[in-house]
Amino acid sequence: MQDLLATVRGARPRIWAAEIIGRRIVSGGLLPGTTLPNFDELAAELSTSRLTVREAMRVLADKGLVMSKPRRGTVVRPRSEWSQLDADVLVWQLAGEPDATFVSNLFEVRRIIEPDAAAIVATRGDSAAVAAMERALATMAAADPQSPESIRADLSFHRNLLTGTGNDFIAGLAPLVETLLIVVLRIQRDSRPDRDTFVSNHRAILEAIKRGDAGAARSAAAALLKGAEKDAMDGIGRTAPAAGQGATRSMSQ
Repeated sequence: MQDLLATVRGARPRIWAAEIIGRRIVSGGLLPGTTLPNFDELAAELSTSRLTVREAMRVLADKGLVMSKPRRGTVVRPRSEWSQLDADVLVWQLAGEPDATFVSNLFEVRRIIEPDAAAIVATRGDSAAVAAMERALATMAAADPQSPESIRADLSFHRNLLTGTGNDFIAGLAPLVETLLIVVLRIQRDSRPDRDTFVSNHRAILEAIKRGDAGAARSAAAALLKGAEKDAMDGIGRTAPAAGQGATRSMSQ
């Protein structure tokens, strides 16, 4: 999953120690209330410097995963205090592949946001954003469905759907929706790799927007999400490990 993120979003600086410890926390390997080893012990375990561990703790604290307590050290915070919408926290929770509950929750968020955003764009959408959606659709129609180009175009389509509303609060949700898309796009495309289906679903949204038909745009976006969720769930059903074969989690993950 991290490889897919890097491919479609571009490489970005990462604190490896933060990722290793963060994955351990969100997977349940380090329970809320647990006191982490001190910086020197973590540095030795992770074969890194004390300074790197200190920076990792700062990153994890910013994400709400840990906090410093007097006379106790660094403690794992309750799950309710995590920054659940943080891109890294979302991805770390996957432990390789999302489960059905996780995917269902992701699509529930998208259903709350995207259909109404499509209706708004149809009513008063920004012309530059609509043009960007057209370019994205053309790329999806031409590229291999599982290629980075197709995935980037899909992300661009949905990002411009939100930014095209002209509402700064809705536009501010674009990074979240982009992360949710990245989480499920690979298994969706593996489940249904034929280009025609997902291209036609996106085209229905764009055509409704260009007609200024808010109701049709909302319905088309809802239909796209319904189909995408089914594809994702079908993909999970085919890749789910057999009972007793779950992934082993460790600090070296």
